[in-house]
Amino acid sequence: MKKFMLYLLFAIIANYSFAQNVTVGSSAKPLLKSVVKVSVQGSPYFNESYTSGKIKTVSQKEFTINNLKYNLATQQLEYAENDQIYAIQDSVQSFTLKDSLGKENVFFKLNSENVAGFYKIIAEGKISLLKKYTVKKEETQDWFTKKTVTKNVQHHIYFTNQDGIIKNFIPSMKSINAVLADKKKQVIKFIENEQLNPKQENDLIKVFNFYNTLK
Repeated sequence: MKKFMLYLLFAIIANYSFAQNVTVGSSAKPLLKSVVKVSVQGSPYFNESYTSGKIKTVSQKEFTINNLKYNLATQQLEYAENDQIYAIQDSVQSFTLKDSLGKENVFFKLNSENVAGFYKIIAEGKISLLKKYTVKKEETQDWFTKKTVTKNVQHHIYFTNQDGIIKNFIPSMKSINAVLADKKKQVIKFIENEQLNPKQENDLIKVFNFYNTLK
């Protein structure tokens, strides 16, 4: 009887483990993601609703997936099918996904010692400017109930990529002078003439695009 109970317990554990880790088959079916309900307000996703997205794998396979979401907390892509949620493996090289405004965004998996995950290239050239979306759990106190509430708050971080070396970048004149030092005078003149604010993303992109046109 004891042997039977031990066998039954092992079978239950094995079945649970398998249910949480479905292997990828020849059809490139993603891993099954366990869903844990937690009392946290706000969404950890880049796109609030499931949408169609294009994926390119490391092996250069390209395909389109419906009902796709980008989880900023886990830095994984997820999709819904037959009332199940699946998380795609790390074999994704890049993907295209629409944001809440319907604009297409292209993300690339880049090797970085600083931060793992996907980056969006917002200015490309000798020194590229990258943008990474993240989400953090932050605690705030409700002014009426005085209760502490945990929320998912989205943030974005900038990086530079020069010769494959990815470094954190804080938008400021000081950072621009340091990173674009070899063309410092030309860049400063451009910023002054165009009346740009390096702390504004659109202006920051203009600065990097200008720098990358210089010989």
